[in-house]
Amino acid sequence: MKAIIIYSGKGGVGKTTTTANIARLLAKQGNKVFIIDADINTPSMNTEFEGDHPHEMIWVHSSGNMFSKFIYLEKSMVRQYLELAKKKIHSINPDYVLIDTPPSVTNVHIELLSRVKVSYVLFVTQPTKLSNQDVLRTMDFFHERCGKVNCGIVENMCYGTEHNEYPIRLVAQIPMQDNMNTENLLTNAYNEFQKIVDEIVQSDIVVLKEYSTENGYDENFDVTDIHITGSRKHYFTHELKYDNGVEKTLTLPAMKFLSVRTWDKVRDYIRFHDDLGHLWDERMRRCDTERVGRVVNHFQNDDNAYFMVINAPDTEVHLITGEIGICSLLTGQRGHFELPRVSYQTSKGNVVLFPDEIMPVDINLLQQEINEGYIMLSDGRYLPPKETVQQCYNAFGIRVGLGDNWEDIYDSWNKEMK
Repeated sequence: MKAIIIYSGKGGVGKTTTTANIARLLAKQGNKVFIIDADINTPSMNTEFEGDHPHEMIWVHSSGNMFSKFIYLEKSMVRQYLELAKKKIHSINPDYVLIDTPPSVTNVHIELLSRVKVSYVLFVTQPTKLSNQDVLRTMDFFHERCGKVNCGIVENMCYGTEHNEYPIRLVAQIPMQDNMNTENLLTNAYNEFQKIVDEIVQSDIVVLKEYSTENGYDENFDVTDIHITGSRKHYFTHELKYDNGVEKTLTLPAMKFLSVRTWDKVRDYIRFHDDLGHLWDERMRRCDTERVGRVVNHFQNDDNAYFMVINAPDTEVHLITGEIGICSLLTGQRGHFELPRVSYQTSKGNVVLFPDEIMPVDINLLQQEINEGYIMLSDGRYLPPKETVQQCYNAFGIRVGLGDNWEDIYDSWNKEMK
């Protein structure tokens, strides 16, 4: 497999059209081509190709095919979008992966280059001084991130054969089309596109990088035993056994959440120990290892992640059950034995939510909900359709945090955020 990044320092220079025509020519010559539309929040590859598999030899991974309306994906969803692309690559095993990136350098480029070793970087520009400067300004970034990878430049929308001087190879010059009509661009500039294909065919074969992450807790040990030590003041001594065979003792003045892996052991001790049993409540019952683990592990290596509110708490900032928003992980919180919580972001302030009040949302679920009518608010949250909330209220009501005034709360958010 060979992976090629197609990049431009500014928008509107024909990067997506160039990528699409390279794909068509490679496919025509018998190559399997997988296109990643990495311009995730303003996709356009879906205008060049219809659907995920528009040609026998071409596959397209584009948020434009996934979401029926404009969205804005934060970091965690960008990561999931790219991880989904990796899974498709493993399944398809293409000869070429063409990555159509956003203009300028963004977090998407950094996330991409943490997952894919690049064979070649193709800069698409125009024969203007400004475009020339954009190439020079960002070239160092790719050299730092990609190492000694070969690079080339395509000048697009050219009126003649004159060109700027560049520190890297000028591969091709694509002529300006009459009335900016690019429908027959590949036919009209076939020889120039063949030069691009000849260049990238010579690039190195690469393998995908595996993306490893860590969560906010040490998950490398088990708790083999818990017992009380001390005479006047009780301390809780935990016998730990690490995966590498090392055994340690951890003594704490109070029981607390140590990790997802050990929560079953600690939770059972809390539940059945006489001095702690009175602190066992409905929240502790609901926050079992599976539920807490889903929340903690959903963050992986990200600062933020998307969650759905499944039981809106009675707080100063009122939420709507079913809404989706961005959260950050909170550790070491007081109460409930320092159970992990999240800070749910709204324009009126953040709300602290427990694992039993939220559900992780991946890119597939977000896509489904948006396509079924979720409304994007200006603070980045997604509100379910009003009729959906009504059905939830009729079925469950206060049991999921929907009081009799839910409609007023819903309308106030909808009105304020428009």
